[in-house]
Amino acid sequence: MSVTIPTQIEKCKGAMLGTAIGDALGWPNEPRSKNRAKNPKINGYFVEWTRSCSNPRYHDEKILPGEYSDDTQMTLSVARSIIAGNWEKFLAEKELPFWLKYERGGGGALLKAAKSYEKGVLPWRSNYTRDYFNAGGNGAAMRILPHVISAAKTPNITTLMIDIVKDTHITHGHPRAILGATCYAYALDYLLRKETVLEYGELVSAVIDGQQDWGAFLNPDLFGSWLDFAGQHRDFEYAREWETVCTNMMRQLDFIKTSLKKGLVLDDKSVLTRLECFSKANGAGDVAALSSIYLASRYANNPSLGVKVPAFSFGTDTDTISSITGGLLGMLSGTNWVPTEWKVVQDYDCLIQITELLLSDNKKEAAKAEVAEAKAQSSGWRSSPIGRMRLVDTKNTPNGKNGIVIIRKLQTMLGQTIYMKEAQLFENKPQYRQAEDQTQLHMQPTVAEAKPSQTKMRQVPTFVPSQKQTISEERQRQFILTTSIISDLLEKPEFKHNITAGKVFKVIKTLIETNNASAAIASQFGLDEAMIDLIKMYVK
Repeated sequence: MSVTIPTQIEKCKGAMLGTAIGDALGWPNEPRSKNRAKNPKINGYFVEWTRSCSNPRYHDEKILPGEYSDDTQMTLSVARSIIAGNWEKFLAEKELPFWLKYERGGGGALLKAAKSYEKGVLPWRSNYTRDYFNAGGNGAAMRILPHVISAAKTPNITTLMIDIVKDTHITHGHPRAILGATCYAYALDYLLRKETVLEYGELVSAVIDGQQDWGAFLNPDLFGSWLDFAGQHRDFEYAREWETVCTNMMRQLDFIKTSLKKGLVLDDKSVLTRLECFSKANGAGDVAALSSIYLASRYANNPSLGVKVPAFSFGTDTDTISSITGGLLGMLSGTNWVPTEWKVVQDYDCLIQITELLLSDNKKEAAKAEVAEAKAQSSGWRSSPIGRMRLVDTKNTPNGKNGIVIIRKLQTMLGQTIYMKEAQLFENKPQYRQAEDQTQLHMQPTVAEAKPSQTKMRQVPTFVPSQKQTISEERQRQFILTTSIISDLLEKPEFKHNITAGKVFKVIKTLIETNNASAAIASQFGLDEAMIDLIKMYVK
């Protein structure tokens, strides 16, 4: 029986779809997803679920079936950056700062880096430099697929690895993050160029053999100044740590290779446990890459099952591992394996279109043509740092008894759906009106036209309270509690931790008497910023 090998175009489309599908399937089960459901069930389809959010203020958000998290958001951000040209500058100066306005489930290192770029500061020169160099998470590995797709027609593994390192170090500084990203990219590239049937265990052997490419230490001619800076602001000797991580990854790859020989008696949970998926390091870049290479190798002949296994491996980083596994299996198998029920994944058409643009000989011109067509088909477009977008829908969700959070659903010209939020407080009865017709996103041109030097977005609020409801800034602020508010607070996870009443009162006093940022107050009292934001909600 002959097996048809997908074309490179189909492989790239399959990888992009597999990335989003794995992300959407695994996100509700991820330990940090804040899913209101205490016991998510194992199934083979997308589900609607409710997420507890703290930004811009505490509220519950309904996540529709097939909607994805930051993994796919950042993959599309990198893709747009490559299409725009001068991708490093575009990603750092446009995509990351704007992503803060619509992020879903972003990790700590990624959020810190984005906030740093929003202020115009390089993360390795910020006030959290050591945290940056200790950031070894998978927030970089999860987004590098577009580089592999973009380089499909110009194979050069050295150039590809350099781009992956450049992308990673924009947000993460530890070798675990960088090597996880390069290892994953190498595996993707191998599958992209594979023109014959993949033998069982072949991918692991190929990655082991390619260690000199994905594991090569940073070129001092390209990263010398960055390495010098790392030498001054890190808790380890960088080259030695790099070698330690690389050696451990090779040891784990040998373990995977040996494990695969067990065939049908192989126990996934045991292997994933050995690969640190259930440990405190479960969010590391190398853990995600190695786990996904194992799963893609094991389930190469059954891609849909290969995506489901990590998506429902509760206790692991389900969304990212499933997303990366989906990327590998999609790159191997193309698109024919995708079940009908998974084709409702958020922005299916956008994912296909973005892939085609990345494969174009002239990416920017191809994007301009797509933008022009979208503009001709509908109106109401507003510009933003990442391209034109239009308002699709607006919904309100309660913020306790204090106000509401307005959630605006927008769509970019290339078809991506994003949700932007705005909090509005009110006094007494919530007599408010919405002015959706006033929605303005005074931002800069489309991806096809964008230039990194252009100005930042200014958003005109679409929520307009009545005159009587406007809270006077001149009167003295107060901290207000009722029995219902106390009950709400006691239910919040932040108040499950030990904290003295005296410290709470000091925080309240500081909030009443100053306008200090939550981060500064959190640092002052040794508390989480989320706790400060929670208390701040009741200072009027």
